Amino acid sequence: MAIREGKWDCSYCGAVGIPGPETKCTGCGSLRDKDVKFYLPDNAPEITDEAELAKAKQGPDWHCGFCGVDNVATATKCKQCGAGAADAATHRKVQEIPDAPDSPAPAPVRSTPAKPGSKKGLFIFLGILLAIALGLYFFVFRTQSQTMEVTGHAWEQSIQVEKFKLVVEEKWADKMPAGVRELSRKQELFKTEKVKTGTKRVKTGTKDLGNGRFEDVYKDKPVYEDRKIMKAKVRYEIERWVPERKAQAKGEGTDPKWPKIDLRQGEREGAKNSTYSLLLKGPKGDSLTWTTSKQNRWKAFVKGQAVNAEVRASGGVADVKALEKK
Repeated sequence: MAIREGKWDCSYCGAVGIPGPETKCTGCGSLRDKDVKFYLPDNAPEITDEAELAKAKQGPDWHCGFCGVDNVATATKCKQCGAGAADAATHRKVQEIPDAPDSPAPAPVRSTPAKPGSKKGLFIFLGILLAIALGLYFFVFRTQSQTMEVTGHAWEQSIQVEKFKLVVEEKWADKMPAGVRELSRKQELFKTEKVKTGTKRVKTGTKDLGNGRFEDVYKDKPVYEDRKIMKAKVRYEIERWVPERKAQAKGEGTDPKWPKIDLRQGEREGAKNSTYSLLLKGPKGDSLTWTTSKQNRWKAFVKGQAVNAEVRASGGVADVKALEKK
């Protein structure tokens, strides 16, 4: 892993780009401050000299608490005042600095007060949404109670007729039912999945060695590729009950009847469906219909009865209730 020389800036005279291992400012001679921050220039060359590499790897410098001088990690005494490392040393931190992500960082959140009118567009948009919501309520969902008269009953009932016959279906081979006659088979894409194919060494950051040098940090990251999973899809013939036709009956009154069915060979009765309608007349002579699937409730109303109807703004009746007796 490559090791490179960092830099630091003098907080006393403003000199910049001082070589990392230097413990004094090359401009004013001030000692390297205890809180100095090392940094690595983008174009910093790799250290190749063996002696310099050995110095970089010996550990972080330590700061003398008595005279303020920085000393190399292997020094047992301060080079200026002679204080022992055990009594005076404060070692610089060794820390890993991750590389910046490839994608640009999000823009910082604005901290200054917004100018008057800068939110005008947002308020207009919210106003439009509110208007749409109110419009839906007033013209679609809103109901109004009206007293109406029951003028009659209507009904419609149907029976689905099914036939047992040969049909063609298509399924994955492992989902195909047993005992069918296969017509064709072909390989098709079932799914695409990520498959790990190995690893690669990737530079993820640098490590501040605490002595003015930096070491590149690499980690093994998995490598994936999209792999297509193919499976056999089969077309086959199978006998099943399938919808063939529908028998319907409708009429007026409160005595609904199921349609008569003349079942042919290989047919049977399937699903049944019922719809019951209550015919209503408003105070201005307007006619409306309330529809339900509940026969007992529909049948409970009688012709000529006054009811309370919840009439939708868009037309139609949402619900009907008998008027409470006073």
